[in-house]
Amino acid sequence: MAARTGHFFGYNADRRFVLPFARIMLTRLPNPAPSRPAAPVHESVWLLWLLVCAWLWPGVFGHDLWNPAEPHIFAAVQENMGQTAWLPTVRGEPYFALAPVYVWTAKMWTALLSPHWLDAYAAARLASVSFAVWGLTAAGLAASALMGAYCGRMTVLMLTASAGLLGMGHFLSGMTVVFAGAATAWWGLAVLRRNTAAAIVLLAAATVLLGQSAGWLAAGCVPLVMLLLCRSPCWRTGRLLAAALGTAVCALPCLAVQPAVLAKTDPAAFTQYWQMHLFGAFGGLTRANIGFHGGYYLQNLLWFAFPAWALALHAASRLRGRAHAGAHLCACWIAVFGVYILLHPQRFQEHLIVLLVPLAVFGSAGLDRLKRGVAAYLNWFGIAAFGAAALFLWLGFLAMNFGFPAKLAERAAYFSPDYVRQLRPEALSAALLATALWLWAVTRRHIRGRQAVCNWAAGITLVWALLMTLFLPWLDAAKSYRPLVAKIHAALPPLAAGECLHIPAEAAEAALAWAQYAPFPASPDPDCRYRLSQYRPPAPPAATGKILWQGRRPRNKTEAFVLTDTR
Repeated sequence: MAARTGHFFGYNADRRFVLPFARIMLTRLPNPAPSRPAAPVHESVWLLWLLVCAWLWPGVFGHDLWNPAEPHIFAAVQENMGQTAWLPTVRGEPYFALAPVYVWTAKMWTALLSPHWLDAYAAARLASVSFAVWGLTAAGLAASALMGAYCGRMTVLMLTASAGLLGMGHFLSGMTVVFAGAATAWWGLAVLRRNTAAAIVLLAAATVLLGQSAGWLAAGCVPLVMLLLCRSPCWRTGRLLAAALGTAVCALPCLAVQPAVLAKTDPAAFTQYWQMHLFGAFGGLTRANIGFHGGYYLQNLLWFAFPAWALALHAASRLRGRAHAGAHLCACWIAVFGVYILLHPQRFQEHLIVLLVPLAVFGSAGLDRLKRGVAAYLNWFGIAAFGAAALFLWLGFLAMNFGFPAKLAERAAYFSPDYVRQLRPEALSAALLATALWLWAVTRRHIRGRQAVCNWAAGITLVWALLMTLFLPWLDAAKSYRPLVAKIHAALPPLAAGECLHIPAEAAEAALAWAQYAPFPASPDPDCRYRLSQYRPPAPPAATGKILWQGRRPRNKTEAFVLTDTR
């Protein structure tokens, strides 16, 4: 006799009825049936979407290119404008770290909106916004299909409430393609039993996105997840195997297009691609890279995916061994991509984005069953943390512009000495409006799990909005290369006839910064009289000739620059 394991989220877990009930539930997509009557929740859907829209835009506009990735990515976009490039290049060299589809999207927005509507930097950043919206939509639809319509909205809010998505969703970052690919894979798996053809299309698209942005090894993790799901009684159907086969048939030709074009148009780049970059950071067929940074990634996951991971653990604790399709999918996904992350050769916290989607989707399932005390504590902690951060940011704004408090003003000048006081009425108005809306949101009564997550998302949106309005000029002065290039140009004597400035190939950051902000281009001639070099402190600069200027960006300890007269 089959063991009876209970009932959870509307699924009868008796093994004799798992498949029929799972098929019916995933087809009709009802709201999950609670084990006990849940308190009625009043929910203004338009306010939820207004919060997401407010989260999307701060940080996209009004600032220069910031390290570490933006100068390189924008150089790839700018260099490939007006041509169909199957492989991004920076200064003529192949740039394998960036997905071509990201470059194409950034080029599209730049051509459409720059310079008449937006500056080129903001227009290019809309590529990140586009893939972030794609990922949020796909994750919400996946949660709706697996857990119920309300879980879709909560998943989107939980993703925006996670600090890990902030930087990549607003700055130039190819990791948003990875986020969109992971979310699309979940969407495809969620609709598998309702529409196999749609699932194959979505899974193939997800595989191609992951393959372009993170390498073929990341793309191969998707069919591996599907193979693991075959062991689950909730997923053991012929449709899963058909979808796996259909995904491979559709995705492999698409993944092979770029290498095939490279082999025909640029054989040297194609050889470098399959030998060293086929599997992304893990290397290629002739060179394999592997590492183990488990402690680093586990430590960063605590803040990167909070509160999603905490709520996912709470939902898992309520299973108590019961069968649930969403739980099995989450477990298989984390098992496969968890190993992928642990063995990743690079220490880069944004790789955790592949784990954020399953944690948010599964964590949304138990929000209405969250105990009132737990929801109240989460809400109180969010109000205290983000309220204190917002107060500190307002004090910092007063300090760096009016000198009070004096100690805070001194620290502000220390970290951004190139900042010149700027009082922008539109930024101040937006900051005041964001603060007022947050105060209104957190004063609501009868807090439950949904409202606690909503308030957490509102808090992180408030802090991000204050940073990208009140502190944007201060941050730009510290993180942009524009003030540095202005100092170098001021130290450079007027160029006489036949004189020029040369930047060596190894000084990549110096060359990119000079190309963006200098009044005249650098010369490729290595015999120029003036030379701008780059070195890594504390090693002394390898400069020959008279040093005209030497320095670095404020508080930067990894790169410094030196201008020399070689004659």
